[in-house]
Amino acid sequence: MKDFAPLEKKLNLKFKNKGLLSQAFCHRSYLNENPGFGPSHNERLEFLGDAVLELVVTEYLYQNYPQKPEGELTNWRAALVNAKILSAIA
Repeated sequence: MKDFAPLEKKLNLKFKNKGLLSQAFCHRSYLNENPGFGPSHNERLEFLGDAVLELVVTEYLYQNYPQKPEGELTNWRAALVNAKILSAIA
């Protein structure tokens, strides 16, 4: 397993589950080339993260724009969580 100590130090965090952290950094293409590598790829974690992000944005829009109809909030949410916007923010 990769040593994540430098990352933890830089972020000033201590990760409890190093296996999950290793999985988060493992792309499917790496597993295709290295089938004996331990953790699975990160796509299920990406799926979960996408859902959490959408929930947070939904709650923010719902709480801060009570006068807006559902359809408009849906369009705003879609615009806010798309890959192009998120990459620009990152």
